[in-house]
Amino acid sequence: MHMKKLAQLTAAGVLTMGLAACGQTAEPTPETTEEQTSDMTLEEVFDRSMEVSSETKSLSAKIDMNQSMNQPSQDLAMETASVMDMDITMDPLAIHQKGTTTMKMEGSEEEQAMNTEMYMTEQGFFMNDETTGQWVKLPSEMYEQIAQMSEQQSDPSQQLKQLEAFKDDFTFEQTDSEYVLKLSASGKKFNALIEDQMAQFMPELGGEESQAALDEMMKAMNIEKVDYTINIDKESFQTTAVDMMMDMTMEIEGEKMEMNQVMNADYSNYNGVETITVPEEVVSGAQEMQL
Repeated sequence: MHMKKLAQLTAAGVLTMGLAACGQTAEPTPETTEEQTSDMTLEEVFDRSMEVSSETKSLSAKIDMNQSMNQPSQDLAMETASVMDMDITMDPLAIHQKGTTTMKMEGSEEEQAMNTEMYMTEQGFFMNDETTGQWVKLPSEMYEQIAQMSEQQSDPSQQLKQLEAFKDDFTFEQTDSEYVLKLSASGKKFNALIEDQMAQFMPELGGEESQAALDEMMKAMNIEKVDYTINIDKESFQTTAVDMMMDMTMEIEGEKMEMNQVMNADYSNYNGVETITVPEEVVSGAQEMQL
């Protein structure tokens, strides 16, 4: 849960790094031809990509995520692999997601695979329980919270000051067809960024209670290293891919857990997704879930 949330929060805001960097042009890779070499600065590419992003009405995404967790004191290790296909429309926010998650314990030949499907629209937030075949409707406030989070994440100005600390770590390259933005970060700077981002998106539990939960989570967590690669199409300025690798540790009640996550997200079908509606049989047959 923690890792998935962190991946979402950090990936959503990562393009804001553009304004924090200096006005350098993209370093051509060896195979980049001279006639395809652009002299646009990182700030110019960022501004244009954010403009395109704000005008995007819909897109599709394929997300490949691999996570390993290791608890040395218990000689416990687990690997989880997920492949998700998503269609997303922006206004109003709606998502249809289908995928498979596979879990495997170290030393075991057995794998547990689970197929999942989800609709999240103004009609409600529906998830399918593969073990029973039953659709479940989650409380309406969950849709409202996620919609609000999405709106906040689309405004880069909130994160510019946080990301300015990374300008020395940021690189800007280009191929014939794409701009390639890379960041490698570690240590206290990135932990502080994550804490600031999580503080924005914590549910409104009430000031002191919310802050106490955040403090406890951040005290237990330490991000050792994060690498990002973001690909932006030179002609359309659409983001075509975001790759992320994160190493982190968590210490809970004296037990240390090591985690590694690799996420590869490919984006396509910009403005090509039809209106997402929940099938009538899902709406009528879903069981209400209470939080």
